[in-house]
Amino acid sequence: MAIRGGLSALTGLALALAACGTSGGGYEELMAERQVVGAERGAFTICHGHGCRLRSEVGLTALEWQPVADLFAEPAAEASIERHRIAGAIGILEAAVGRKTGTAGDRGGTFNAMGGDDQIDCYDETTNTSVYLTLLDKAGYLHWHKLQGWAGRGVLIDGAWPHQSAVVIETASGRAYAIDSWFEDNGRAAHVIPLEQWRAGWKPPGFSDSIL
Repeated sequence: MAIRGGLSALTGLALALAACGTSGGGYEELMAERQVVGAERGAFTICHGHGCRLRSEVGLTALEWQPVADLFAEPAAEASIERHRIAGAIGILEAAVGRKTGTAGDRGGTFNAMGGDDQIDCYDETTNTSVYLTLLDKAGYLHWHKLQGWAGRGVLIDGAWPHQSAVVIETASGRAYAIDSWFEDNGRAAHVIPLEQWRAGWKPPGFSDSIL
């Protein structure tokens, strides 16, 4: 969807850029600043509407959680397998939450579907992914990784749009990975990318998010 004319377009653009601004921070800082501390399977908060403008309180039943439990039924034999499962679990949780919050129609990117209450920008995605990672961690599913917080990239003056992502650390190697669900529509697996590659501007082949 193109952004059309005037003040509303400029306002939407400014909010998106401000929300997805750069830098980064630790896990505890992220959860506190975004007011999503204490997430449990039966009660947690997710953001939507761009920049966490809107919040919805959500809980998942045992039946809704079961596909995630099935994914992690056997301990991962190595870190790469666990990362693959994390990516899939984010998609499963997004789909379950989307049905409850009206965000099931969220499209990948920010400007592709700008401004709707059901849409989720990179600030929302980073927050929500961090909440979902918390649920996975509390369930005891993360044996090879620990929660790290978030990272940002792009400052406009360097020619790149501001963007951010949740981050985990592989405990054995200390290597950081971006867990980025922003590129995909609701319910699809997140992308798990080495953080240094992500910071260098990584995006999926063919991805486009245009304001024109």
